[in-house]
Amino acid sequence: MDSFNADLHVHSPHSIAVSKSLDFDTMIETCKKKGLNILGTGDILQPKWLKYAKSKLEKNGSGAYSYKEVNFILQSEIEDADSVHEVVFFPDFDSVREVQSKLKPHSSNIMGDWGGRPIVNLSPPELVDLVTDSGAMIGPAHAFTPFKAIFRQNKFETLSECYQDSVSKISFLELGLSANTDLADKMDCLKNISFLSNSDAHSQSARSLGREFNRFDLDNPSFDEIRLALERKDGRKITLNVGLDPKLGKYYIMFCNNCRRRVVFETQKKAATSILNTTSISDDFITIYASDLKKAHDDYVINVSKNKITCPACAEELNKKHKIRLGVSERIQVISDHDHPIHPNHRPPYINIIPLVDVVRTVKGIKSHTSKTVLKTYNDLINTLGTEFSILIDVPLKEIKKKDENIAQIISALRSGEIEYTPGGGGSYGELKFEIE
Repeated sequence: MDSFNADLHVHSPHSIAVSKSLDFDTMIETCKKKGLNILGTGDILQPKWLKYAKSKLEKNGSGAYSYKEVNFILQSEIEDADSVHEVVFFPDFDSVREVQSKLKPHSSNIMGDWGGRPIVNLSPPELVDLVTDSGAMIGPAHAFTPFKAIFRQNKFETLSECYQDSVSKISFLELGLSANTDLADKMDCLKNISFLSNSDAHSQSARSLGREFNRFDLDNPSFDEIRLALERKDGRKITLNVGLDPKLGKYYIMFCNNCRRRVVFETQKKAATSILNTTSISDDFITIYASDLKKAHDDYVINVSKNKITCPACAEELNKKHKIRLGVSERIQVISDHDHPIHPNHRPPYINIIPLVDVVRTVKGIKSHTSKTVLKTYNDLINTLGTEFSILIDVPLKEIKKKDENIAQIISALRSGEIEYTPGGGGSYGELKFEIE
């Protein structure tokens, strides 16, 4: 049995806000730098992308599709009638065609140029039944994000509530960029399901593709082996989930649904009579100062979950009442069964990482991740030390220090969990806070 790194959720130029230069060739270049062995095709139900994929992919004797040096799983994302996004994996092109044909009567955009992520007028259980009857696998995408997700605010609180009698056909759950297993394993309803950490990449850049991935033990990189691993059968399994620290995700903390300012709490040492003492507003944050931080935060979360909190910034600037929404961390707080994660025995370790490009940006003091200086340093590290995943997880620190002591310092802190973050929310990614010694 061999070890494979897999990112199983990407997109194509036929989805909105996706790089027009994204294709198999540009993705493969990034895969080589990152250390990815298996990639989702993205948007395989879209007719033009399906034709493109068929022209590129070949199936080998073990049943795995490949192009050049990378293996591919036929994959798409679908939005159902409850606005829940689902990731689907297909065993072959016949299955893709069958599902496409079945979905056409229920979708106005599946055959269109922008139908990469088709919207279908089927309930979650109906969609699950249709997909699995054609031999494919399905599970919720970015399960906790505030938009288009199964566990978003004011929506479902358990898998069974969403999928009803079809819940046993759910093969996996995708965590999303703002969650990890420590957060998700606070929910009892998820203890028997396999978690995936995928990038949901909209471009081929090293900062997007492979920013989250899964490490599998498989005999070969085929659909059948992936299915066995997700079902944890015959020794096949996920051995590692790797992804952004959730605080770096775009929806980790509460935010205004209109101005997208994030809500943060800070301690006010000299207490006034009330728990919530003062509030300050900046371009990016609504900061609430409290004497009893935990109580203030917990009370605020409860009221936000009941749609009782309006944005003070919008009230002040626009004289309008726009609601504060829960981020991923607070939504899990509201619907969880435990204050702390309870990991089942089958759950693999989760490693929080930072894209190597962002490590380099931090060291160089450069904001742009496309800076020539940043990319030159990034490529030099790859050419000298190995793949990005190896550098972030496996390469001895003494070897990294030979190239750059400051980069080694950040990676050391990352591996030991000693990095602090400005949390992301409202569509803005978080940022790492780290001072080079």
